[in-house]
Amino acid sequence: MGVFTSESEHVSPVSAVRLYKAIVLDASNVFPKALPNFIMSAETVQGNGGPGTIKKLTFAQGLGYVKHHVDAIDTENYVYNYSVIEGSALSEPLEKISYEYKLVPTPDGGSIVKSTSKYYTKGDEQLTQEYLKTGKERSTGFTKAIEDFLLANPDYN
Repeated sequence: MGVFTSESEHVSPVSAVRLYKAIVLDASNVFPKALPNFIMSAETVQGNGGPGTIKKLTFAQGLGYVKHHVDAIDTENYVYNYSVIEGSALSEPLEKISYEYKLVPTPDGGSIVKSTSKYYTKGDEQLTQEYLKTGKERSTGFTKAIEDFLLANPDYN
């Protein structure tokens, strides 16, 4: 099995606590609202939201679904680790994708979103830099859509 790592950092105008709540704690409500053309629904299919929980995102327009396994949650330090374990995001040659999001508060009330993605391939399969770049752009775009939703809805907690 090969492991390929990609890291990114994004400065957000949204506070760490608010962004963390939207992405981790209230995903089932926020994701379909923030990404209506991409995510049809987000639901917990097993567990209580903590480590070991399985979440399912169903994509719009018949694009399939993914299941996430929650690996770790640290609400005090705004860290969230999960792995994509099933679904349309796991096309050949991927076995699994693990993500770590860490939100760091900034003095101006915003946050820095630090993301690490680990792609686990089957056998000796390789991933191109272009593939990793596309994954990084998708992740940043996802975070940006959540930010835009929160900025457009300042009363949404």
